[in-house]
Amino acid sequence: MVKLGIISDTHLNRVTDEFSNTIKNIFREVDLIIHAGDMTSLFVYDYLSNWNISAVRGNMDDLDLQNILPEKRIEEIEGRRIGIIHGRGSPYGLGNLVFNEFQDVDIIIFGHSHIPFYEKKGKVEMFNPGSYKGLSGQSGTVGIIEIDDSLRFEHIQVR
Repeated sequence: MVKLGIISDTHLNRVTDEFSNTIKNIFREVDLIIHAGDMTSLFVYDYLSNWNISAVRGNMDDLDLQNILPEKRIEEIEGRRIGIIHGRGSPYGLGNLVFNEFQDVDIIIFGHSHIPFYEKKGKVEMFNPGSYKGLSGQSGTVGIIEIDDSLRFEHIQVR
């Protein structure tokens, strides 16, 4: 079994103790951290690079991150093709927008809306972990995906 830690929209200019503790506790047993954009700062990327990480850039990322991270990528893990993208525009219809960005994938991971989301669309499972920072005063969320013979998706409240 492979366990993935999924995070998006951290919107941090620096690594806080709270963020560090969240990553160490919730993602302590993951094989790979996937960040779906809007880390905001290279400091966050550098910190997460202490783990295995796959990341894409978001619309709020600084120029340093824009220069080193792709807009989208595909990872192959345990025979599953995983498309990763941040997303853009209105949160309404975002699932359709990101769905159309990939062909021949099993999972699409995205962010941008700050809203935890899961949907199976045909044979593709779509997952948005929500936002580490939360939305309008709500608690933040991250996600876990477990891959073996089947797939298991979980949203976890962080505060």
